Amino acid sequence: MSNTVTVDFFYRNELCEKLELWMIMPPAIQLNENNVKPDQVTKIPTGEKLAYYILNEDQSFHLNYEVELYSTKNEKKTLTDAERNFYLRNTILSPINAETTRLAKEITSQQESNCEKARAIFHYIVDNYRYIYPPSSRGVNSFLEIKEGDCGEFSFLFTALCRVLKIPARTVVGSWAYGEMNAHVWNEFFIEDEGWISVDTSMAYIQKKQPFRFFDSSLKTLYWKKYFVKTEGQRVVFSKDTEIELLPEYKNNEEAFTLNPILINGEPFCWGQQSLNGSAPYLQPIYVKYEQNDDLFPLIDTSHLFGTWKIREHGIKHFLERPKVYLLFIGILIMVLNFIFQNFYLEVTYKMTFILFFLCFILRRERIIIFSVFLSFMILSLLSTLN
Repeated sequence: MSNTVTVDFFYRNELCEKLELWMIMPPAIQLNENNVKPDQVTKIPTGEKLAYYILNEDQSFHLNYEVELYSTKNEKKTLTDAERNFYLRNTILSPINAETTRLAKEITSQQESNCEKARAIFHYIVDNYRYIYPPSSRGVNSFLEIKEGDCGEFSFLFTALCRVLKIPARTVVGSWAYGEMNAHVWNEFFIEDEGWISVDTSMAYIQKKQPFRFFDSSLKTLYWKKYFVKTEGQRVVFSKDTEIELLPEYKNNEEAFTLNPILINGEPFCWGQQSLNGSAPYLQPIYVKYEQNDDLFPLIDTSHLFGTWKIREHGIKHFLERPKVYLLFIGILIMVLNFIFQNFYLEVTYKMTFILFFLCFILRRERIIIFSVFLSFMILSLLSTLN
């Protein structure tokens, strides 16, 4: 199985005469011919490079690059004082305040090591909060109050509670490594001499409370407890933390906003026209600043604010991903026809189609046990029909 994927990202300025855009520079980047180049590149505390672009109206850029699937095995095993302080900082989305301090100490009162404290936080979040998308408000303060949110809120809270206990932690911003715009956010916490350890509280919640949510998807899921210190290996990273300071400086537009705002900790925030004290809430994979244009308001969608991306797997996983959709559709269609007409050849065909469908999951290593059971049942059913 290949451990790399190809990321294809596209953005066009359709919002204003001159738009500013920030994004983390991907590795092994390959710019298309006649593409724009960054106006400024700055190394940031995460160790990544932050690129700044100025795009004129209708100007676009297209990034196409191959990247390794997410893993922490090559990450640093020690942190400098500056890095440690950065991953212990107080932020708007993951605040260190009286409420998070009280909660973190209450959750970990029986644990001694940092790893066990992080595990206790993981179990607490999975057991006490509910996953919904989209959330009514972003940020930990709102999450603590309404107790429901998406992968962002789950990860913001984990980061905040770890930082309260002086455990360096970060919210990793990225995407599932297949298909179009499958955004996702998760966590890492740091243990000295062991390095960064991955955690995904929102996926743990879904696999514990909604185990069939990804049943027919291209995502290889894990047993919920394994999302502490492990992931399924189908992710790419866009940014290694949230609230990255934007350079050159992002100055908020002080005029009244007409764009329908989101809520961050209950307060209105206009994406693309405001910053969080000079920082992007998160880079997934970009953050933009555009001039207010009332005429554009009804037309603005996610592609204007985030761009679009597609991720293509390599090897057998790529070869088998597309046929799954067609095989399921064909199998159901022929099964219905067989139910109506009761035809031997239709019955054999739909059973063989489902056998191929189940084999695709098994060869892609997605829910192997359950699809092996289905495969065995369908093979026996087919043999019975042939006899």
